[in-house]
Amino acid sequence: MKKGYFIPLLIAVGLVFSFILFNQHVYNQKQSSPSEQIESYRGTLTGEYVCLPHTDQSGPQTLECALGMKTEAGEYYALDFGSDSQEIPTLKTGDKFTATGLITPIELLSTDHWQKYPVEGIFSVTDFVEKL
Repeated sequence: MKKGYFIPLLIAVGLVFSFILFNQHVYNQKQSSPSEQIESYRGTLTGEYVCLPHTDQSGPQTLECALGMKTEAGEYYALDFGSDSQEIPTLKTGDKFTATGLITPIELLSTDHWQKYPVEGIFSVTDFVEKL
């Protein structure tokens, strides 16, 4: 083999090898499940105590009321006061309140129950709740 072809051939092999490694990395990133990338987190939310709207507004609507929170940013969260360590103030729909707890994104939920509401996740109030 001529000397002049050795360096370009080495560069071409290196480029092909680099492409294969990069392609494998991108494939692995796309294959990882959402639960590996998304986690529950602690936070404080402020908003309005509401009946959660239904995602599907077509057709007849029931009178059921799944209580939740609509934040100041317009996001909805299902509420869980079950693990609250303090007395919960009496809230009625329309009341403004702030609370601290664990926020579980909708992508981490194993049930389809909450899919009928446009919620970002479940807000488990654990530490603090105050009516504003």
